[in-house]
Amino acid sequence: MIGSYLVLSLVAVGISGLLTLGLLRAYSLHQERAVLEANAEAVARQARMWMEPVPWREGLARLAYATAFLGNARVRILDAEGQVLVDSGPPARAGAAFWAAPSPSMTPGAGESMPGASLYLPGATERLERPHGPPGMRWMRIRQFRSPWGSRFHFETFPAGGEAGGIPPEAEDSAQSLIVRAPIGEPQDPLGYVELQTGVEPSVEVIAAATRAFTIAGLGAALLAGLLGLMVGEALSRPIRRLARAAIRMGEGDLGVRAPESGPLELRHLAGELNRMAERLQATFNALARERDALRHFIADASHQLRTPLTALRTFLELLQGPAAEDPEARTAFLTESQAQVDRMAWITQNLLDLSRLEGGLIQLDLAPHPLADVIRAAAALFKEAAARRGLTLELELPEEPVEVVWDRWRVEMALSNLLDNAVKFTPSGGRITVGSRREGEKIRVWVEDTGPGIDPEDLPHVFERFYRGRNATAEGSGLGLAIVRWIVEIHGGRVEVHSRPGQGSRFELTLPLRAEAVST
Repeated sequence: MIGSYLVLSLVAVGISGLLTLGLLRAYSLHQERAVLEANAEAVARQARMWMEPVPWREGLARLAYATAFLGNARVRILDAEGQVLVDSGPPARAGAAFWAAPSPSMTPGAGESMPGASLYLPGATERLERPHGPPGMRWMRIRQFRSPWGSRFHFETFPAGGEAGGIPPEAEDSAQSLIVRAPIGEPQDPLGYVELQTGVEPSVEVIAAATRAFTIAGLGAALLAGLLGLMVGEALSRPIRRLARAAIRMGEGDLGVRAPESGPLELRHLAGELNRMAERLQATFNALARERDALRHFIADASHQLRTPLTALRTFLELLQGPAAEDPEARTAFLTESQAQVDRMAWITQNLLDLSRLEGGLIQLDLAPHPLADVIRAAAALFKEAAARRGLTLELELPEEPVEVVWDRWRVEMALSNLLDNAVKFTPSGGRITVGSRREGEKIRVWVEDTGPGIDPEDLPHVFERFYRGRNATAEGSGLGLAIVRWIVEIHGGRVEVHSRPGQGSRFELTLPLRAEAVST
């Protein structure tokens, strides 16, 4: 990312720099050409006076050398046929002159006067060599350098005497030149032409300065882009590192950890999916743990509850193999009791399996609409004969208007059957058992009430625990029935309550939703 930021910044600055420099170069060339054309026209107007009736070469030469010096350009004056009359020399020599002044050690002779200083503009054919003059004269070459910010002068001093041609010629500049031509006199019938040529590339200093400026700007932009890339990269990598740490912890088994859903939109979506995956895995592992715990409880409870009937069966078998083998009455009694113990083992095993599945959340409810009255009548019908044999009155209290419920009918009937079974077993002869229901908004209240001995206050908090049978329980039972009732009601999304006082009977109330939905336990 940092590299891409650097490349983008350099490309952007480079493209803008090239476009700007190209526009600046084109503008400079246009301006230089306009200036040269104006200068050429001005020189042409001045040269006209020395072109008629015949060209005066000395005047034209002085005009060409002066304007070449002042304009830092090569000036050529041509006749009407294009033949060169005067040439100020290559552009490199433009802007140069010689200054001749007497040396301080120079003393005039008898009857002589001190020579004065003079300015000399060399001709094209003299190759900038020092002209001859009086001995002892000091010669200085004056060069003019123009720039967009003004003119700069450079002085070079040469001693008197020396070899011939004591001032070496200047090297010609091979830089790009710009040439313009203006007619002398009428454009339709000119007397001649003035031609100006630049000695160096136009505005090269400005373009070089602009190039340096863009180079510095490019480096600055690259540095800024690098810093920005670091900050953006850190901002992007920080949530990615948090996601990675959360994924590592999840991989190590800590499914309770959640990835922070922050940062850019894509990272938030990724964190959300990772969290949902962890939730699904955690739910799966919890289900497996519940199934394992249910199996463990089942094995423990089965071994505990089956110990008594197995011991009885072993005793009966030992007696049948011993003295009771020849006694028909004893053999019949032992076989009858053995059958009862086998039935008891089957009942305990089935209830343990049901309770283990309920506690482990491994049972899927078969929810369907049913008339409420049919569910209660079906559960009560199973105990009519047993209640009659014990001299008990079994009554139903049903709502007058029909009510339809969405329950797992078989399991709700099982819960009511367990409550009715306890009521029949614990209610003394002559007692009354009532099964009723009524609608309360979106809930249904169902109750089983008896006139039995009631439940001790110390036992009430524990009656729905598995295998709890109370301190003074006299009837047979495994202590699983009420635990099964509680789990059936809770997986329907309801609750179960008990109200009881010793000697005044008991009332068990089931509060269930009118339309149940399976509830995870």
